[in-house]
Amino acid sequence: MNQLSTRVTALALLGALALTTTACGKKNGGDSAAGETAKSFSYTSTWGKDEPQAKIFQAALADFTAQTGIAVDVKWMGRNGTDSLATEMAAGRGPDLFDTATDNMGKFRAQNLLAPVDDVLKAKIPGEGGTVGDALSAAAEQASSDEKGLALIPHTVISTGVWFDASRHPELTTRPPRTWAEFVAYLDKAKKAGRTPLGQDGTVPFYNAYWFYSALVRAHGAGSLYALGTDPAAWDRPEVLAAARQVEKLAGGGYFQKAFTATKFPAAQDRFAGGGYDLNINGTWLTSEIKPKLPAGARIESFQYPAGGKDSVEAGTLGWGVNAKGRHPEAAKRFLAFFQQKKYTSRIGTEALNIPARSDVPAPANLIGLQKAITGATAVHKPYDGAPGLNAWWTDVFLPLDDRLIGGKISAEEFVAQGRQKSAAFIASNG
Repeated sequence: MNQLSTRVTALALLGALALTTTACGKKNGGDSAAGETAKSFSYTSTWGKDEPQAKIFQAALADFTAQTGIAVDVKWMGRNGTDSLATEMAAGRGPDLFDTATDNMGKFRAQNLLAPVDDVLKAKIPGEGGTVGDALSAAAEQASSDEKGLALIPHTVISTGVWFDASRHPELTTRPPRTWAEFVAYLDKAKKAGRTPLGQDGTVPFYNAYWFYSALVRAHGAGSLYALGTDPAAWDRPEVLAAARQVEKLAGGGYFQKAFTATKFPAAQDRFAGGGYDLNINGTWLTSEIKPKLPAGARIESFQYPAGGKDSVEAGTLGWGVNAKGRHPEAAKRFLAFFQQKKYTSRIGTEALNIPARSDVPAPANLIGLQKAITGATAVHKPYDGAPGLNAWWTDVFLPLDDRLIGGKISAEEFVAQGRQKSAAFIASNG
């Protein structure tokens, strides 16, 4: 998905965050014996230097160096040519600091490449008095943690919603669908009125997966999708078939645009921006991506997929990991605390148009509702329920099968039966 330019690519970060090294070939040697903070550290970023996030970080890095004397060797790599970070870090030649996301924590943990960062929570935020732990929202901290503790220091909270233009459909602001029946009723009404209810970039498998994933995990909570890749018997749970039947209904109901399975990103979301489709299921980065395509007066808002049950809300994060084999981890950690100042984190909302990880910094107007949904949720789960961390099962078993379901090529029952069979075979052959 090299076309994804403005988004953090929670999705580019999702399956392929591995960056090129910034070092010169010498193996990293850790901090000084005296424990003093080094006067420099290296940082490799998946952001292009002209992207909003990179500009925010550049400003903070410049101020950091001016105030601390710690130089930063930064490489703005973008999403192209950034595919060797894990290898370089494992060999001891990677950067001290790197971009990562919730979905990649398991991959880096498995290779022992994430240095502990829990101590950053206790660090004072310069000029504010409070600590990083005081400032971060509970959802952001939870999404950035695993069984071993805090894995990354977040700057952005990401989530998923069903998006609409409130200027065209104000009724969805005042009374969004709260149940599956109400959702289908809306789709039928839109179709009867001659509109296309759903726009879908159907050649993007992880976009297609939003529907089944949301139906299952929103209703049944964390672990319900992940289990399908670890226990073949999980496919026999009634909620799996129920979620598949919802996707089957969408596939057979004529709610998507014609030939949507051949639609290439970003055609569907761009047409949605222009009013061609009523709804688009997507991540919180959508509004920043489609902003240039929006007509005057458009107001893009979202509602949660109406799943019922636990009504679990997705909460993921984008942030920074500290290389466990880095040469200057303490210097990198000083920057992570430095960045949490409001004057920088507020720009995540005003310029990057995303939800800041700080609990006291508001999201852009169109994301405030989703920000409140996350902070007020009684149940939360990580993006895609962490299933992409199962690597080959996710890409080779689940996504192709899900594509066939949403494309109307198999029934819900066939999806379940094949999912159980293929998962059992995969698990058996991969230990």
